[in-house]
Amino acid sequence: MIQWRDSASIARVEVSSVSVLDREAGNGAHSRGSSPLRSVVFSTLDLPRAQQFEAWHDSSAGTVDTRSMPDAAAGFPARREAWALGSLAFAAMQAPAAQLSRTAAQARRGSLDHWMISIARRGERSASAGGTSLVLPAGLVSVSSLDEVFVSERTDIDWLCLFVPREVVPEVGPALNALRNRSLDTPMGRILAAYLRQVALELPKLDTSEVPRLVEATRAMITAAVAPSTDTLAAAAAPIETVQIARIRTLIRQHLSSATLGPERLCRLAGVSRSALYRLFASQGGVAHCIQVERLRATSRALANPEERRSIAKIAQDAGFFEHSTFSRTFRRWFGCTPSEFRIAAMAGHIVPMMSTKPGPRPLDLVDVLRRL
Repeated sequence: MIQWRDSASIARVEVSSVSVLDREAGNGAHSRGSSPLRSVVFSTLDLPRAQQFEAWHDSSAGTVDTRSMPDAAAGFPARREAWALGSLAFAAMQAPAAQLSRTAAQARRGSLDHWMISIARRGERSASAGGTSLVLPAGLVSVSSLDEVFVSERTDIDWLCLFVPREVVPEVGPALNALRNRSLDTPMGRILAAYLRQVALELPKLDTSEVPRLVEATRAMITAAVAPSTDTLAAAAAPIETVQIARIRTLIRQHLSSATLGPERLCRLAGVSRSALYRLFASQGGVAHCIQVERLRATSRALANPEERRSIAKIAQDAGFFEHSTFSRTFRRWFGCTPSEFRIAAMAGHIVPMMSTKPGPRPLDLVDVLRRL
């Protein structure tokens, strides 16, 4: 843990990596010898309320000036996590309502002109920049740049932002400039929004060896969304397919307890044809296989939870296993033990500990991450 210090307060900055469970937990954990991607976290949550806003303001001063809308004494619980992804950077932020501004002096002093492709998972933003005013509801991607002066206001927000140096996507620079301070409310824009949400979910599980592929997929998605053509859509086919699969997996998890969950119902829920559904899951063992895997993961998570009070039979039933003998046989085939043996082992703490990797020089905050792009 690194302590972030200023003249008035101490806030927490952490270099974070993911906790790793064994395969019985079914969480897609890192394998031994891998190098989990690390992040930089800034949080005011552990500070006294009266000090939270000042700490947050000072931590953001390198990119933006923040004014608290409520009384600062009421507290400003906020958290920001940033990942350095080679030539890109990604940040996730949860923060209370505030007014924001970036002056010409800040823009010059920062010497940063990266594109910002952002989306609010929760909350609304209004902004005025370059003579343009707009309101951005949750769920829509918007394009802006760190080189511009702006004034904005936001509600309580959960915000994701991809920072893209201009030299990374020079071929779509004019298209991004035309979209500056606008929402991307198009079919491909909505797919890009889903992609960014999925990236945020996957980053804590990502290995450093996977970063180059993520960067290439992200470049292809940006290009396809802001300058769609036959060629750019073809180049983005793989990440688009990944988003579609992730969306259907979410639908599977939301309907695990349904006895009628199968290809036909998934087609209706996802709005895809049966042939498209089968094509998407062909390389993953098929639709039925994926449903079974999600059900097994749900049961293993419940069995490993020390606060779980349901019986094994009830856990199985809630995950869509209505025949106990079938469930026990399937579980043993996948995990090498019975559900009751798995539960006993989990309660005894049989998990793989967090990977210990020798840290190299790490960025200290979001501004440091952006300067290293």
